[in-house]
Amino acid sequence: MEIIGTNMEQKQQKNKKLMIAISIILVVLLLACVGIGIAIFYLKETQFKFYVDGVSTSMGTEDLFQFDGDNVYISLKDISSIVGYKYYNGGYKQYTEDTSKCYLESTNEVCTFEKDSSKIYKTVPEELDYTYYTIDEPIKRINGKLYISSKGLETACNLQFYYSQEKNQIIIYTLPYLANYYTQTYSNSAVTSNFNNQKALLYGLLVVQNVDNTDTSMSSRNDVRYGINNLNNEEIVGMKYKNIEFIEGTEEFIVTTTENKVGIITSEGNTRIAPQYDALKQIDKDLNLYLATSNKKQGVIERNGKILIYLEYDQIGIDTTKFTTNDIKNKYILFDNAIPVMQNNKWGLYDIKGNMILPLEYNGLGCISGTSASKNFNNILIIPDVEGIVVSKAYPIENTKQETTLYGIVNSQGKTLVEPYLETVYSVISSGVEEYTMTNNGNSYNVVEYIKANTTKEN
Repeated sequence: MEIIGTNMEQKQQKNKKLMIAISIILVVLLLACVGIGIAIFYLKETQFKFYVDGVSTSMGTEDLFQFDGDNVYISLKDISSIVGYKYYNGGYKQYTEDTSKCYLESTNEVCTFEKDSSKIYKTVPEELDYTYYTIDEPIKRINGKLYISSKGLETACNLQFYYSQEKNQIIIYTLPYLANYYTQTYSNSAVTSNFNNQKALLYGLLVVQNVDNTDTSMSSRNDVRYGINNLNNEEIVGMKYKNIEFIEGTEEFIVTTTENKVGIITSEGNTRIAPQYDALKQIDKDLNLYLATSNKKQGVIERNGKILIYLEYDQIGIDTTKFTTNDIKNKYILFDNAIPVMQNNKWGLYDIKGNMILPLEYNGLGCISGTSASKNFNNILIIPDVEGIVVSKAYPIENTKQETTLYGIVNSQGKTLVEPYLETVYSVISSGVEEYTMTNNGNSYNVVEYIKANTTKEN
């Protein structure tokens, strides 16, 4: 009996040890599962996440982002399609594959970029009327691609960009998404059909109307009035204007009264320029200059309403579509100083201080190369290396009733560089470089070399 009891006791001890071992194994497995779960959760939380308009997005290429601490640089080529743009090498309307330049194009806007430059230029598609913006960091070239800072991308592509190094995530909200959000949130929102007014959202401003935006029949009425609120829908400017247009460059608004007179109101609701003109257009945001039109006459006014050039001209500014190879960014102010004006079909120049620097005695500005023998010649208006502006004069042909047009060159201060006795002035692009030529009595001269040589002699 003792042997049987001893065996039973040994068996119970073995079972007890087995149960303890199993329990330990189960605890270890449980702890392992918890650890694995925590690790998976941690890895999931620390894994890079990229959202566009609230939707998780897989990166188009591993080159899309370049990180430098809290700073993020974005490949313009790779981000373009993600935020609704098309990417092209070269300058806009330049038709080259210059990889040191590029532009992004959407339905509403074109933005151009250049390596090492902190300036970007925006224009409306098919137009050559630019507004420039200074961004926080110059455009970088990394691994053969052009990159822009996150702040620069916000300005260039009209979006909101958020980066959290701690959460390892990037969130982008595009302008169409924001416009739709605020239209759905506030029934008096008036941003769905006006691209410029949509951009006001990026600056904390909302254009509103006095009708419900969900009722299309109401919003098409002639008595719709517009105002300005902040993004909390608190009133800044009452809904009393026939039209309101946001000016991104100065973060102000051009307003139109029921009498069809326009003026400028600040984002705080203060009157900058009283509504008294038929039209206003910003022509330089740094100089705060506006093209003003009244009774079909044009002039230039300052931001405070002071008249710089009286409203007595038939046209101010040049049609730059005739001079695309010149890549003129501002058709109203050449070389940051000369303002072209035309009255009674005669052209002259003012400077940015309102002084006339070239009298109204020229028949035109620029030379159209189509009058030359070679179609390879390019039309030119300006000669950048010498800050030259091409002018033309008509001279009567002796013993006839006809006239001949000859060309000259003045600088941005109105000083004559070449007297107007040239048969033509044109440019030819050779190996990517634009060379300028002028002809006189059948002889051809390099414009830049000629002017520099004669300037040296005068000095």
